[in-house]
Amino acid sequence: MKGFLLLFLLSVSWPVLAKDIINYSWYGAHRTSIKYDKYYTDVLTLALEKSKAKYGEYELNKINAGMSQNHMITLASKNRLVNLVWTMTSRDREDKLIPVRFPLLKGLGGCRISLIRKGEQHRFDELTSITELAKFNAGQGTMWPDTVILNNNNFQVSTAREHASLYQMLAKGRFDYFPRAIHEAFNEIQQFPELAIEQRFVIYYDSPFFFFVSKAYPRIAERIQHGLTLAHHDGSFDEFFASHEITKGAIEKANLHNREVIVLENPLLSKETQRALIDLKFNATCIGNAQN
Repeated sequence: MKGFLLLFLLSVSWPVLAKDIINYSWYGAHRTSIKYDKYYTDVLTLALEKSKAKYGEYELNKINAGMSQNHMITLASKNRLVNLVWTMTSRDREDKLIPVRFPLLKGLGGCRISLIRKGEQHRFDELTSITELAKFNAGQGTMWPDTVILNNNNFQVSTAREHASLYQMLAKGRFDYFPRAIHEAFNEIQQFPELAIEQRFVIYYDSPFFFFVSKAYPRIAERIQHGLTLAHHDGSFDEFFASHEITKGAIEKANLHNREVIVLENPLLSKETQRALIDLKFNATCIGNAQN
């Protein structure tokens, strides 16, 4: 009986004592020196702390792995080295991993203003239609969902495998503009003085950034979803977004009221993600502030 009682107590207490181990890929060294990754690790920590009462302790480990977005996704999908990534969603990515359907940037990731070469704003001011802009070459990553979205909307796109090389390609005239999420553009312009922010247009398409978890760890996905939902309902996520060094003041600096908004269709969204965006109503962050 004593042995049976001990086994019973251990079985009851195990879920309480278990520690969720989250291994995420850190690949900032392969990109610019601006560490957007810190935003995601900070919001991940917020979610894990919020979920402590229900799920208990956790361990968060930075793993130097993943040479690109696609490589990082492959590692997580095969449960090699890492079990969590953050990236823009697509049906393909949602098939390979468990998506935590909570837009980590409140829709800001799909609100794009562009980097251009200094002294070339006049080229964009002289355009008479969106069709003319679409004939300019936009720079994007070879395997990015953005490339598919832009091509699907009849925009010309030049690509590169390495994220970091796109800035030099733009500076050297290999393409005309580099659409970036608002918070990215204002951080990057400080690093590349030969570039400027285009002042006339904002390109918008639904493209939420999610946490994705290896299918071997459904509990971790459930935990993060629970934590983010709590943070959303108690207002702490909004406070986090408004005060974080990466996102603070980005919308105001973009001067959206004086920009022409170009809304594009995203053919890569799953029906489940479309419903989640409607429920959370985060995407009005961008297009609600721009002129039509």
